[in-house]
Formats: sequence, C-alpha cells, structure tokens
Amino acid sequence: MRDFANSAVRFNKRMRDDDKLFWGIRSANTPTSHGAPTSQPDTDVLNSINHFEHKVRALNHVTGDTSKPADAYGVRYSWQIGGERPATGAALPKTKFSRKTTLVIAHTEANKAQTAYYATCYENGKGEQGPWSAITEAVVA
Repeated sequence: MRDFANSAVRFNKRMRDDDKLFWGIRSANTPTSHGAPTSQPDTDVLNSINHFEHKVRALNHVTGDTSKPADAYGVRYSWQIGGERPATGAALPKTKFSRKTTLVIAHTEANKAQTAYYATCYENGKGEQGPWSAITEAVVA
C-alpha cells in the first residue's frame, strides 16, 4: 500500500511541488545546494564468478568502504577494452552512471585475455563530476 500511495503523490499532476515537499518528495527541478564533488574514489576490480565479468567498485578514499561521500549523488564508471593505457579516466570511451557503488560489467568471449582499464568518479545530482580515480586494470578471463 505504501508504494501505491507514494506513486499517487509523486505522479499526481494536480499536486504542486510544495505539496510534494510536505510528503518528503523533492521536485526534480529543485537545485542542489552544493557544487561538484570534491572526493576522489579508489577503484577496485574483482573477477566475478561468471566468466567474462568484472565487478567494479568505487571505494571511499577516506573510509575504504563502498559508502558515498555526502556531496555525491552517484558514481560515473568508465572503461576500455584493449589498446593503450589512457592517461585519465575522462579519456575512457565507455561510461555508465549508477547510484550504486558497485557495477558488474560483462564482456564477450572476443575480449578474452585482453586488458580492461577502469576508472570511477563521483557525480552530484546536476551531473557535475568530481576528480577521477587512478586507472585500474584487469584481464578478462
């Protein structure tokens, strides 16, 4: 019942943003009060139990766990298969945003025995990125 009530409030076109805020639902147009994240995550890559998958984690540089800092809304993951090692995470061609601090990236059999390069950065609610982590590499097995 709670999910139904939440949906009824969130998607009701007659409710104003002030009414939604009373129920604890922020408007999508509400700007965030802070700028780009200042924290730099550490990137950790683990082999998954399934073949051709890597589990990429963004670790909090201060605490060492997977908790996001207060100024981060989510994590931007970036990666590349094969080729030369890029200089920075912003130069990696494939990217994905996630609210979670762990992402499983599946590769194909054609990528077997190639080196994969990964980097992460924190992003705020407006899409502004913080500093990128150092490039971490792993072999697709």
